[in-house]
Amino acid sequence: MNMRWLMLIVAALYLSGCGMKETEETGSRSEESTAEVPDEPSEASEESEETFTSPESMTAESIVEAVEARSEENVNYFLHTRVSMEYEDETQVSETKEWYHKEGEKDFVRREVYNEGMPVQYYVNDGEKAWQYSEGDSVAYVSDVTRGGDMMARPSGVIGNRLRNYQEGHTMALEETVEIAGHAGYHIAFTPKENPGQTALDVYLNVNNGLILKEVMIQDGHQMVYELIAFEGDVEHSPERYAINLPEDVEVIDMSQPEHDTDLDSF
Repeated sequence: MNMRWLMLIVAALYLSGCGMKETEETGSRSEESTAEVPDEPSEASEESEETFTSPESMTAESIVEAVEARSEENVNYFLHTRVSMEYEDETQVSETKEWYHKEGEKDFVRREVYNEGMPVQYYVNDGEKAWQYSEGDSVAYVSDVTRGGDMMARPSGVIGNRLRNYQEGHTMALEETVEIAGHAGYHIAFTPKENPGQTALDVYLNVNNGLILKEVMIQDGHQMVYELIAFEGDVEHSPERYAINLPEDVEVIDMSQPEHDTDLDSF
């Protein structure tokens, strides 16, 4: 069980934005967090009006390229995703809610990770500092944004990296078109090039917003499914959303890089 929990967490972090990270009331949110985060955006009704480009004019390669390019344009949005892992008769579920805003050279990120039976994990980049805190813990960690790691990276910015990694070891084929979470999606089947034992992937891509709508991986009795629950572009910026209010008794450990001592340069 512990190993499967670990695999779930790793998978959730990877698929929601790491190496590459959002149910309405999944898990419990701390009072401190509730006060600082505005209501989630509702799913945009206009998304259901998305249309497909004629399949005759699209290829798997052109769709991947279009999604990569469009994902880089997402600079202010809300994203809610779910990762489900099935192993034998057990299913573990993780959900991630992400807010991102770019202002000049500053990136603002708020990521909340909900795992069944585990405390909510918060990763917050306020444009200056990167914060990490698990609900109920006695300590929180803060560091320079440059040392915040992948959890502080722009979630949509990792989509291109993931797709390029898939392309390196797989061939691609355009399958059917579908609608997922109100978004038009193209199904791309990724088949391993050399080693049939490698993981085959079914990926569903949305060109309009540069999104991965769904991914399905099956290997060695494990099935892992990443899927979009909600996406809202052009969310109104709120600085309070990217602040973290900790309980008074929480110890803050500063992991920032020490400032360079210029006096030592003379030695």
